[in-house]
Amino acid sequence: MSAVPAPAPRTATTLAAYYRLLLKTQLSLARVLGIGALGAVSILFGVLTRFDSDPAQASADAVGAYGLGLALALAALWLGTSVLGDLVEDRLLVYLWLKPVARWQAPLAAVLATVTLVVPLAAVPIGLTPLVAGAAEVAPAAFLAAVLAALAYSGIFVAAGLWFRRAAWWGLAFVLVWENALGQLAEGFSRFTVAGWAGAVLASAPDVSAPMDAGSPAAGVVVLLSIAVGGWVVAVVRYRRGELD
Repeated sequence: MSAVPAPAPRTATTLAAYYRLLLKTQLSLARVLGIGALGAVSILFGVLTRFDSDPAQASADAVGAYGLGLALALAALWLGTSVLGDLVEDRLLVYLWLKPVARWQAPLAAVLATVTLVVPLAAVPIGLTPLVAGAAEVAPAAFLAAVLAALAYSGIFVAAGLWFRRAAWWGLAFVLVWENALGQLAEGFSRFTVAGWAGAVLASAPDVSAPMDAGSPAAGVVVLLSIAVGGWVVAVVRYRRGELD
């Protein structure tokens, strides 16, 4: 009597297939160079802050203001809104939707594909910025904050790509107005931003503060992971509706 195959290998196989497909669609020279340039600017800030009287705080300011609030957000926006959003615009997503595969897999593969590119091209250079500045004690917190922010932004923008037409423009407004202008100018508003909670993780480094700090570092880790999962769940809800043509 033959054993019934377990569903786990099939789930892993189809998820991996979706991941490879979506990652391949996002790989282009323009995107790699563009996102890599965002990371390179952060490294340049590290070089410049090395000559500051307090390089640790100066590098933390650069990571918080530029890296967490702008560079990572723009990188995830560029990739996240297009990884499934382009298929929606081109009316090709229906070919994925019609496959007999669990509906949660394509959105998860999209988030993973986005993170796969954003982390090495943007988050890693941002995490290295304090090292370049000669403030090695800030680097672990900066790297953790950057990776968590990349996860959170990826979840948000993958969901946005499914829910909104012209999601890239809505996302750009979100980055500039919500994450930066309101987050920095409105008192207490940083608690409602990814950059604010990533800043809380960054502020766990010794003897530095972050431009935006929404609370405790432990809460920052929990909130950012929750945002990433929440973005994926919202994307799954939209994907399951089957109204994407």
